[in-house]
Amino acid sequence: MLDPKEKSVFDRLVSQLDSEDPDFAQRMAKLTQRRRVWRVTLAVVLWVFAPVSLAVGGWTGALMAVLAVLYGVYLYRTRETPGLKLWPSS
Repeated sequence: MLDPKEKSVFDRLVSQLDSEDPDFAQRMAKLTQRRRVWRVTLAVVLWVFAPVSLAVGGWTGALMAVLAVLYGVYLYRTRETPGLKLWPSS
């Protein structure tokens, strides 16, 4: 973690970079958007896989279904976390 003084300097640098090179800022924003889309897509795929593995896999399928659902929930809940951003907005 940065102390408040370092954070304000960093925020000023990020703001300056955003204003001087908007194309770069837009490319960086797209990177986080792609990551978010992939996380949600993978979560949905895991949730679709869960009932199939239950129907086909017996007790092993039940274990795989539980793990798939839990990991899908984790991916979906963490899709908007600050840790996924390249830098804080303020």
